[in-house]
Amino acid sequence: MENFLPALLIIGGVIYKIYSEYQKEQEKARRRMPQTPPLPTHPIQSEPQPQRTVIEPTMSIPIPVAPKKTEQMRDTPLEVRKIKEERLIDVTRVKKISPKVAPEIEEKDDVIPFDLREAVIQSAILNRPYQ
Repeated sequence: MENFLPALLIIGGVIYKIYSEYQKEQEKARRRMPQTPPLPTHPIQSEPQPQRTVIEPTMSIPIPVAPKKTEQMRDTPLEVRKIKEERLIDVTRVKKISPKVAPEIEEKDDVIPFDLREAVIQSAILNRPYQ
């Protein structure tokens, strides 16, 4: 703890020296750069852009209609539809049947009583300092 304060002072002095040298270098750099006034910026006048004329088509373009899913269902055979339905039913049954199982923790009832006084006495008897 006695050496802590001088070490902090030395570190603080070094940091201050580095900062002051940095400030001096910045001042020298400002002097080297000639003081030129900022260039006046004239607003750039751009040529007016010609307006685009939008030509609207006189004919309307037909929008393609996507085939409906019901039409696809009609194309599939009856057996395939039944199998798909059975799979969906099986999946929902599995989700309903399997509840989350909580792990059961078995507690040990065979707890050995610990007596600190008795342990110290036995330790002193077994580990005698002299023999």
